Parts: sequence; C-alpha cells; structure tokens
Amino acid sequence: MIVRGVGGEFSCLGCSPMLTPHVAMKTGSLASRSRVVAPWGPTCRDTCGGHESLTPGDFAQPSHRQRARQAMAATLPQIRLWDDNPSTLDLLGFDAVVEPIVAAVRERSIHPLTLSVQSPWGGGKSTILKLIEAEFQDDDSCFVVSTNPWAYDDQADVKGTLISEILHGIESQIPDPGIRAKVADKAKELLGRISWSRAAVAIAKGALTFQVDPQQIADIFQPKDPGGPDSMASFNDAYKELLALIPNVERVVVLVDDLDRCLPDAVTATLEAIKLFLSTEKMVFVLAADQDMVRDAISVSLDGARRGDIFAQRYLEKIVQLPIALPRLSAADAEAYIGLLIAGRSMEESDLQALAEHVRARRNANQSPLLHGFDDLAVKPSDEDLALAIQLAEGLSADRRSNPRQIKRFLNAFGVRESIARARGVTIPPAVMIKMLLLEELHRTSFNALAGASVQERKSIVARWEAWANPSGEEGEDATLPEGIDEATKEWAAAPPSLRSENLDPYLTLAASLINVSMGAQVSDEVLALINDLLGESDAARNVAADALSERGEDEQRAALDVLFATAKRLDDGEAVVRGAVLWVGKTPALEQDVAAGVEAHCWGSRLTPGAVVELATSRRSTLMQLVRRAAQDTTLHPSTQTAAREELEQVSGN
Repeated sequence: MIVRGVGGEFSCLGCSPMLTPHVAMKTGSLASRSRVVAPWGPTCRDTCGGHESLTPGDFAQPSHRQRARQAMAATLPQIRLWDDNPSTLDLLGFDAVVEPIVAAVRERSIHPLTLSVQSPWGGGKSTILKLIEAEFQDDDSCFVVSTNPWAYDDQADVKGTLISEILHGIESQIPDPGIRAKVADKAKELLGRISWSRAAVAIAKGALTFQVDPQQIADIFQPKDPGGPDSMASFNDAYKELLALIPNVERVVVLVDDLDRCLPDAVTATLEAIKLFLSTEKMVFVLAADQDMVRDAISVSLDGARRGDIFAQRYLEKIVQLPIALPRLSAADAEAYIGLLIAGRSMEESDLQALAEHVRARRNANQSPLLHGFDDLAVKPSDEDLALAIQLAEGLSADRRSNPRQIKRFLNAFGVRESIARARGVTIPPAVMIKMLLLEELHRTSFNALAGASVQERKSIVARWEAWANPSGEEGEDATLPEGIDEATKEWAAAPPSLRSENLDPYLTLAASLINVSMGAQVSDEVLALINDLLGESDAARNVAADALSERGEDEQRAALDVLFATAKRLDDGEAVVRGAVLWVGKTPALEQDVAAGVEAHCWGSRLTPGAVVELATSRRSTLMQLVRRAAQDTTLHPSTQTAAREELEQVSGN
C-alpha cells in the first residue's frame, strides 16, 4: 500500500514494507508535513486497523507493526514443501525390510552382529534406521543408541567420539539410579582410556598448545602392557563388565547413519571403533551407507599402506556380516509414495497413518493401484492429488522415480515454482505446471527451444509437437517434429494433459527468468521502436507510431500491447502507457477489451493518475468508460484520482 505525502510517497509498514517512515524522514520525504494522508484500501484497512491518517510515530508503534505482520502472515499462500528428514512413518513400504532386520537383532544365536543397510544416496537408509528405532521403543530389554559420525565436531578422533557416545547412550537409558551410578563409574574408567588416546592423537598432530608435563607426554608414547588397565586392548573386558552391571539388557543396538558421507579417515576410524565391540555379546551395529562409497573410502584411507580395493572389500566383509540392499521403488510404489506425500499436506497425522496402512495392506495383498479403494477411510485423498501423483510417477525418469530424495526434490521444485507463479499472478493448472517443469528438468534443450520461440510461433510448435508424438491424431503420420525439439521428448509430449489450448507464455516468461533462459523476441525491433515512440512526449511521433502499429496483424498487435503494458512497472506511473494505449485503440477498436484488461492489470492503484483517468474518459469507449466509473468509486485510489474520475463522468453526463 503506497501512502502519499506532500514530500513524496512511501509504503505502509504493515502492508508493503518497502520504505518505513523512519527512512522517509531521514531522506526528507516527510520533512514538510507532520501527518500523512493515507488512502487506505480494503486490505490495508483490515491489516492496519482502518486509520485514515497516521503520524510517523504511529508506524513506529510495535502494536501496529505486530498486528499488521500477523494479519499479513495469515493471508499469505502456503507453499508446498517437503523436508529431507528421515520419517518414523513408513510411506515407502519398508516394512518388508525392517521386519527381517528386527528379527535378526532379536536372534540370540548370532551376536555380536553388524548389519549394513545399503542403497545409493537418497534411497531411504536414514528412514530405515528411524523405523528400526521405533520398533524397539517400548522394549526395555533393548537399548538403542543413534549416532552420526558425519556430524561429529571432533573429526580428528572419530573413533574416541563414537565410543564415548555409545557409553553415554547406554548410561542415559538405565532407569534404576543405583545401577546407573555403577555404570557411570565404569564408563568413566573406559572414557579415561579414550581421553589418553585422544591426547596422543592431538599431540601427534601438533594440536596441543598448552603446557603438559613432559613425563605425561613420555607415558603417552611409552609402549603399554597389552593387558594393562590403561590399554585399549583391555577395553573389551572392561566393557563386558559394564554390560554385566545391567541385569535386564539383552541387546545394545547402535544405529550408525551417514557413514558414506564421512571423509575416508573418518570412515576407517568408525569401523575400527565398531571392531572393538565385535567380541562382546549383546552388541548389534546397523550401518546405513552406500557400500561402494564406504569401500572406496577405506581404499583411499589405506592408500599409503599400498593396499588396494581387494583389501578394502575384504576388510568391509570382515566387519559386516549381514548386508541388506534396499529395493528400488517400483513405478507403483513411487506413485503411492508421491500420492501420500501430496495428500499428507492436507491431512492430520492420524489420517495419513491410516492412509499409509491402507496402502500397506493393498501392497501385501498384491492389489494395484496402491492408492485405490478408500471406502473404509474417514479421510481420503482428493482426485486432484491422485491425478498429480500419477502424472509425476509417469513423468519422472526411472532413476529419479526410484529415489525418494529425488522425488522430494522435484516436489519441492514444483512447490516453489507454484508459489512464485501465484505471487506473480501467473495462473496455470497444476497438471500443466508439472508437465512444463518435467520438460524443463528432463529436456532442457527442448524447453529452451520453446521458450526461445516468438509468442506467435509457440502455439504452432506445441501443436506440431503433440501431433508428432500422437501420430494417430488428425495430422496422422505426416506430422513432423518441430525444429530444435529433441526426439527423446516423444513420451513427454504424448502424455496428458495436452498443452495445445493452454496459454504458456506467462509461465515460460516466469520459468525463463528463474533459470536464466533467453526468451524469444516478443515483438520485432521495429515494433519495439514504435512502442518507444508511443510512450514519448511528441504528439506527432505518437500518432505516427499508433498508425504504424494499427497496420500490423491482430496477433502481433496484441503481443505488442502486452509489451507496452509491461513497461508500466518501470515508469513512475501509468499515465504515458494509458495515453498511448487509448490512442492506439482509437485506430484498432478490436483491442478495446485488451486495453481495458491491461489498464486493470498494470496501471491501477497507485499508478493510475488523474491524467490517466482523463485519457480513458476522452476515448468515450464503453469498456474504458466502465473503468472511469470504477475509479470514481474505488476508495483504494488516491483522492485526486477519484475526483478526476467523478469530474469526467459529470462532464460526460452534462453533454
């Protein structure tokens, strides 16, 4: 909301915080007036409390700002985004993997045990760990410790940090205070060994800058008795004694996430720490990692020892007894996953849980599609959400469709693009936007070719494109692929919805501005020069330009008219644009509706000056006169603009 004052204009802090009164006063725009007349519109009245005039001090009141921001926040459209955090709700059908892992953990005959949940990045490994943890949540006989070496601050001693985290994790889960105190004492003993190990690492790396007793430093590097109380070799015996203090614990399950994100030395240190526990019963480690990445990290870490990939593979096999590969999402599972994500945005968590259970039951019964038959559900996904899920699952390439993280990334790209389009007034059906976003993501060269074409060419390109992809249509086998379009787009072009009848120009302009794609010339350089003359001060030049523009084809004139109105945002007000458009429509009456729409979209509000209203009234065209009548009643306009509109209407009625 622009608030006009004698010394200039500034924005209402609540409605459009572009320039606060504080800044305005510093620049002198309020220097000549103590109060600012504010022609508030309906939105501003609702937001700012309906003040007719405010002093600069009013804007500085916290209550005013707070009310305004809260009201505006409540009306902002919600952007659809999905986080990348692991979930405790199984939307991927991972129960088929979690159940055998839990069974292996509970099996007493194979302890200690190390399992590896393997998949590429984004395959759902972290979610698997969360689901495993949830399975033991109510089991007092099983302690679960979750750890993430990638997140450690002390990357110099990952081994010691991991051991410390396991010990503290066990201690924190003991309910009995007496037992917990005994375990804490034992843990301190074990942590003492780790502390000396850390000191040795730090000194060896030159990290200690404080004074240390020389005898202590000598002791650190002095060979230790392998069975002595301060040696890491006797760590295992001391750890067994610690577990023996806890009478009811049957398993200690350590969940290690993001191992494949760690640097090579950290990967090796983590595995070396795990190796310390592998002669202790009751211990289970579950690693979430891309096995190839871990193996490569081991190979790099041991490169100085001249040990190659074969050793790295055998080293990993020695530690990991049970590798489990996560299945890639099938097309049906991807469709269900996308549908659950989209539907979940408008559901309560309990309703989403019920829907996920419904999908699970259909999957176990081999029923397809998975998102179907909702008669027993209290809350069902909408038909629109289901249609979007199907379209996305069919449109995404196989490698993206099978990767949950890639699916979320695309959904987030769609959510952001949808929000930006809404904010900029670009109206496009969600299904059409998804199809265009798929073209942009999967076939960028073809997208650029379409965006780079002129406005007049685009509809023809899309029509020929779809006819080529669907040879059974009216054009038959004679349809040819438009120039610059890749043959790999055939499946995309054939998929619904059809784009022939859609106005893609606003979306293409938006998308091109976001991804730095060159747009095709909306009009020729000659027409651009005529538009420039139409906006000039010379009456003669404006008339010549309007005559020349009116001789163009109707489609080209409409494209040029769009360019004319687009310049309004770069001008102080819309008066020159309205004056040129009125002159033009006098020579091409068929543009009357287009001119009226352009004035409303680009020259209304603060851009509509008294002079612009006079130009509209002078035309005496019915559609433009309706705008004058609206201006006379529109209280969001400046009072002088309203007055000009009323005076013009009185003059017309008097004549």
